[in-house]
Amino acid sequence: WHSINIMMMMGTLFVPIVALFFTGAVLVGAAAAAYTDEKEDDGTYKFENLVAWVKHNGGRVDDRLGLTNHQHGDRLVRGGVALQNIKAGSELLFLPWSIVFGTIDDTAAVPDNKCEVLQNYASEVDAGRASFWYPYLALDDSLSSRVPSLWDELAISELQGLPPYGSTDGLTDWYSSNCADGVSFSNLPSASRQALLAAITRAAGLRFLPVYDLLNHHNGMLNTKSFADIKGDTITTTTDIAKGEEIFMTYRGGKENTVSEMFRRYGFVEEWPQYYSWDQREESDGGTSTMQFLILPGHKVAIYPPPSMVSQIGQGTLIIADLLASTEKHNQGLSRAQLMQFGKVGVRLIATFTTTVEEDAVILQTMKDKLPMMPEDLSGETEELMDIISAIYYRIHFKQAITMALDAANRVLALREDASEL
Repeated sequence: WHSINIMMMMGTLFVPIVALFFTGAVLVGAAAAAYTDEKEDDGTYKFENLVAWVKHNGGRVDDRLGLTNHQHGDRLVRGGVALQNIKAGSELLFLPWSIVFGTIDDTAAVPDNKCEVLQNYASEVDAGRASFWYPYLALDDSLSSRVPSLWDELAISELQGLPPYGSTDGLTDWYSSNCADGVSFSNLPSASRQALLAAITRAAGLRFLPVYDLLNHHNGMLNTKSFADIKGDTITTTTDIAKGEEIFMTYRGGKENTVSEMFRRYGFVEEWPQYYSWDQREESDGGTSTMQFLILPGHKVAIYPPPSMVSQIGQGTLIIADLLASTEKHNQGLSRAQLMQFGKVGVRLIATFTTTVEEDAVILQTMKDKLPMMPEDLSGETEELMDIISAIYYRIHFKQAITMALDAANRVLALREDASEL
């Protein structure tokens, strides 16, 4: 069950690999002024300078935490990695509030005026090397993100009416209305677009956390936790992490971690767990039926998972084993009426699809063949094509998921004497 790895990751969002270079470099210093033109595009150099900047300003970074490109399926992904073995309970990172952009008065508090935070971020971007925050901003590739908030109607239509039902532009519309005097996102200055995309694609909203923001999201393989107090934010490991293994964080968990919401905001579907929850519109009477299921490793599916099960998403890797152990018992406890209702709604949804998964795969390959050979050959037309490809990936995974859930419901019914086909 593979994730939709559309673009390279920054935080959890994928960005084109053209922005990433890892050739090795010697640390020159912590201050922004230490940057040289020769090393401006060196990703390793930028990370080492960011680490030195954090330490210089009262933070702590474990020397075993690195940033590399590594393989995720058929794509390279940038993210945190263990350079040596790290034991559970180790402190990876401590960030005093004074170096967390967006906070005020060296506390965890953020201004009530969200526009002010974003406008300040844009001003720091414009300041370039003169900005105190330059070591952090130098690794911000937000402008390369192609989150659904940026899609045009053609790309949205490729979702084929699946949730999030085309409501992908709420955040950009909010910014335009509240912070930019109605100027559309595409017409904003580059620094303003970068500020908004940075806020959209970060785990902590309007708190921008150095180093931590570079870790990738994975609720199924989560191996860190974050603890905030009056001094700052501390990130520790929750499991042993072997040399070469990726270090993960979580964007969110629980009921907020629906596949459609994560995709709407961040533009990806993680490998597992995958929590699907949406209100399915019924054409016959105009009403809605709630569809809920949770997909776990090994194609295990919990149908109508209770809040006690959903709330465990994003609580760490050890929780996954507990969820797997309870899934079968939970499904067996569902009534025949519940299973039949789930099946009927699912079958009706499948009947509305205008293409099958097999047809989508052919369409997807055709679209991928149209992409330029070199990632730097990006244009408006290429970005639109990438958005369409993302939408097709998403609908393939959604269709596969609902089919898997229906199969799980059928298996439960088949074990009962009164079983009937859905």
